Amino acid sequence: MEILIESTQDFEQDLDKFSNKEKFKIIKKLNRYVELLSKNKKLLENQAFKLKEIKLSDDYDSSLYALIIDKDIRLIITIDDDPIFDTTVITLFRVVNTEDAAKAYTSVADSLYQDFSVKHQEIEVSSS
Repeated sequence: MEILIESTQDFEQDLDKFSNKEKFKIIKKLNRYVELLSKNKKLLENQAFKLKEIKLSDDYDSSLYALIIDKDIRLIITIDDDPIFDTTVITLFRVVNTEDAAKAYTSVADSLYQDFSVKHQEIEVSSS
């Protein structure tokens, strides 16, 4: 299965705010996550978490995740499988400081799922 990585303008703008050292760390960790995904999607899903439970209709599940870059940085992404082209698409939506992650996650969810009746439920998340 091929892995395609796409980024949004918001992600690119967020990334520009980080130092070169932090950018290197973000890209290095992202590459590690992609490597896990290429081996087994379950490996990556064990590393990713959902900041809020997003309830869509019975036919759909949210593919929105937060990835831990380090204790101070979170990456907001979607992971979607395209069985027709045998591809997994990772879309990079935001890269933010941890304290801004929940707000960024909610904003992306609202934008992505505006055509669905989205109901949020807070989930307690801790990182080591």
